[in-house]
Amino acid sequence: MSTRRTTAGKERLEPAPWVNGRGATEPRPASSRGGAATRSDRGTGAKAGRAAAARTGTAGAAPAKRAARERSSPAGGTTAARRSGAARRAPLGSGAPERRLLLLATALLLLYGLVMAYSASAAQAYFDHGTTFYFLRRQLVFAGLGVLALVVFSRIDYVVWRRFAVPFAVVAAGLLVTVFVPGFGVTARGARRWIDLGFTQLQPSEIAKLAVVALLAALIVRDPAALRTGSGFGRLVLVGLVPFGLLVGLLQKDLGTTLVLCVGAAAVLVAGGARWRHLLGLAALAPVLVGALILIEPYRMDRIAAFVDPQRFAQTSGFQATQSLVSIASGRIFGVGLGNSVQKFGYLPEQTTDMITGIIGEELGLVGLLVLLGLYVLLAWAAFRIALSCRELFGKLLAVGIAGLIVGQAFINIGAALSVVPLTGVPLPLVSIGGTSLVVVLAGIGILVNVSTNRRSYIVVSAPRSRRAPRRGGDGRPSDARPRRRR
Repeated sequence: MSTRRTTAGKERLEPAPWVNGRGATEPRPASSRGGAATRSDRGTGAKAGRAAAARTGTAGAAPAKRAARERSSPAGGTTAARRSGAARRAPLGSGAPERRLLLLATALLLLYGLVMAYSASAAQAYFDHGTTFYFLRRQLVFAGLGVLALVVFSRIDYVVWRRFAVPFAVVAAGLLVTVFVPGFGVTARGARRWIDLGFTQLQPSEIAKLAVVALLAALIVRDPAALRTGSGFGRLVLVGLVPFGLLVGLLQKDLGTTLVLCVGAAAVLVAGGARWRHLLGLAALAPVLVGALILIEPYRMDRIAAFVDPQRFAQTSGFQATQSLVSIASGRIFGVGLGNSVQKFGYLPEQTTDMITGIIGEELGLVGLLVLLGLYVLLAWAAFRIALSCRELFGKLLAVGIAGLIVGQAFINIGAALSVVPLTGVPLPLVSIGGTSLVVVLAGIGILVNVSTNRRSYIVVSAPRSRRAPRRGGDGRPSDARPRRRR
């Protein structure tokens, strides 16, 4: 403020002179001279300011300097980036912690499996192939292929699986049928489940797991309301699950994989919003179908009898379950030591695949089993958190189905080794020796990673225009509810 002496000899205060962008003094606009400026004064001052800025070329100089200062400072750069990009960018996904935990659990389980695969297979590899590293080398090759599949599938938009769900299911069903073509299918232990590729064998039932989950998710997304009706629920089960259940369970005689398929399908149906009475009806029908499959094959009935009384059939149908319990009991708390198992020298059948949990219990003890369970729980938590965070229906259903497949298979295998459930013959995901299973599981985890990183998973789609709420006026009432003016 400046002072000026009046004619009466008194001093009065006046505002400081106005300084423009070039540093020259100008008369202060009427709005800043202490008095209340009228609307015309404000308009005249604004026009004069814009004209002066146009003449001097300094329009926007102050905002430009302010933006430069914000970009130069760390906090200001963040503010400027937030202001300029908030309207353009979709919100980043909130699944970063879950994604890191999923990858961490996967890496630890894969490393855990490679160590135990070598320990469990060393004796058999030495006696059959002359080197203890034979099975480990093969498993390392499949692990590399699986990691490559994880990276590739994590970069493919998961919406592709919705578009190609039906062709994918047709290809999977075709591979399941190819098993029975002479010259292609391979028979082992009385079952025909593999396709001979020359350098290795392909098990189509592992691919069918992902196909069933993707097909059910795509069918539900096409008409979500149909799932809540009895006819719609029945059609989904008949189209998406029954054909694969018949091919895998009845023709290929693989009851364990059929149960895993049912677990994954049930997870998708529950997440899709199926009514509980329909799910309970399907659950009541499942024992009847499983009982029919058991009666068809006599060896399955023997396994049920051995599950009820393993000591009575310890030398016949219950030999594998009994030896698995012996292995786990021998390990006690801390195990006999890595590589010091006795049961792997021909006492425990399928010690590298279905019964590798028994070798883990013997060599690493209760502590090793608890670590294994903890890693699967961590993987399950991260996978289901990714599914819950996804706001797009297909991504949510696909993630839930894949998580159900992996976790369900893991606990079926561990339960069979502990004699909690009957023997079914499914490998332990990421741990057991097996090429197709390892590659497919890692590919499924890659899809989960894509769901967690895809921006589509975290964008809320607005309702169609016809379903939006009516526009409201200034009085808060809908436009069609306000009284019309009389003409």
